[in-house]
Amino acid sequence: MRKEKVNFKIERAKEEDLEELAKVYLEGYRGLEEYSYTHPEDVRAYMRWLWRRDPEGIFVAKVDGRIVGFVAGDANWFSKREHKKVGAIHEIVILPEYQGIGIGHALMEKILDYFRSKGLHIAELWVGDENHRAIEFYRNFGFREKGQYNYWVRMTLDLNGSKA
Repeated sequence: MRKEKVNFKIERAKEEDLEELAKVYLEGYRGLEEYSYTHPEDVRAYMRWLWRRDPEGIFVAKVDGRIVGFVAGDANWFSKREHKKVGAIHEIVILPEYQGIGIGHALMEKILDYFRSKGLHIAELWVGDENHRAIEFYRNFGFREKGQYNYWVRMTLDLNGSKA
């Protein structure tokens, strides 16, 4: 199925966006609930936690002024496995009807550029082991699998261009 071109804008999130981000999160994780918070209050608390971790590292995608996706990164994350600070991607969520048209790609480019601007050399994320679509998306960016814990797969990317 070919999707029509949609104009979207990527911008830094504002604190007042957190409630809308919670709604996008809940909708975006439909069908993948085993990897997500499912209670709205838990999701709102998680959004506040993400904001406290790194408010500069949350970017939203908007179509006609409406938030349709977001990425939440953290340039202050200390990786126990890398033994240093890395850029952690905690979330990248796109509403289902806006997937497959480049929004996720644009959000990922934005967060990786943000990490580079902070002088970080490695990006890290964890993804559900059965979330094959997301794993393939990350592989296409050059992320490589670096282990697994329970049903979470750890993936890293060398932000300087070589394989992490």
